[in-house]
Amino acid sequence: MQREKLNIIIYGTGAIGATLGGWLTKTYENIYFLSRGENLKALKSNGLILYENDKKNSEVIPVNVIEDLNEIDSVNIIVITVKNYDLEEVAKDIYEKIGDDAIIVGLQNGVENQKILPKYFSKVIYGVIVISAWMDKPGVFGTRGKNQIILGTLNENNQQISEKITGIFNKSFPTILTKNFQDAAHSKLITNLGNSIFTLIDQENQFDEAVFKLWKIFVNVFLEGVKIVEAAGYKEYKLKGLPTWDIMKFALNLNKKVAVNNFKEGIQFYWLNSMTQDMLLRQKSMSELETLNGYLISLADQLGLSVPYNRTIYKLCKENFSKTPYKPLNVETVCTEIKNNMKLG
Repeated sequence: MQREKLNIIIYGTGAIGATLGGWLTKTYENIYFLSRGENLKALKSNGLILYENDKKNSEVIPVNVIEDLNEIDSVNIIVITVKNYDLEEVAKDIYEKIGDDAIIVGLQNGVENQKILPKYFSKVIYGVIVISAWMDKPGVFGTRGKNQIILGTLNENNQQISEKITGIFNKSFPTILTKNFQDAAHSKLITNLGNSIFTLIDQENQFDEAVFKLWKIFVNVFLEGVKIVEAAGYKEYKLKGLPTWDIMKFALNLNKKVAVNNFKEGIQFYWLNSMTQDMLLRQKSMSELETLNGYLISLADQLGLSVPYNRTIYKLCKENFSKTPYKPLNVETVCTEIKNNMKLG
């Protein structure tokens, strides 16, 4: 194993933090998981259990676990994998304990972290994650495999440390350092719009007609997202494993049989997205709705763009996510709301 002096903290042991931390631990010895609650107990007792696609592939990875930053004498790099709704609290915790000494790597969906992290830290690197991961139970995590991470900064000041982090990550999973990070972040954000769709709409009705309607909603939401991002001045950044803008434009005109057959192949994985895990599996009171969908709706308003599909999904999510317990809607209800909004528009 490569010996390095830098201590790296994975702050947040949800699905992404645990998966990335597990991969890093196998190639880099100074990895520490900052965890609490049931995850902390499971990781200390059983190690990190990680599998790819099938539980038969489970691997037990011994990991270093801490409950507080003060347990490490020298904290050099902190990889923050909590979601945006917890990021401010986490940033304050880090700053109060170690100040602005460490290199911060922010791995959140959307661009809200670009507002929060610079308030506390000067050495910040941002990441776009194209990895699917989930938690079965505390200490046990699944993934669809290693895909790429795109790293970048908001200026050229941290180029040297960005290259350092990229080199460390690349030994464990594909990592790219780009100068076009905002394009990458906004391109991924468009794909993240699908999270709300598959959280909002009931996944039980898998008959072809319902799947086709779900497909049409997904494609139109995606293409409205492209319209917003392009109008805001961002360009497409092609992310490995995710549909390109041209493919989605072409997909809009697929016939029902082809669309349904193609969509059914990957639809199960869409329902493993982080928003669905929060709202349906864990019945959380908070989600990434505002920092993903809300952000793009705000951009559309500033640009005077009509986006009835996105606006309807956002409105229905906002109304229904607040209900306890949260229950998804059927696709017919959502289609009717979209049609009504298009008439009003």
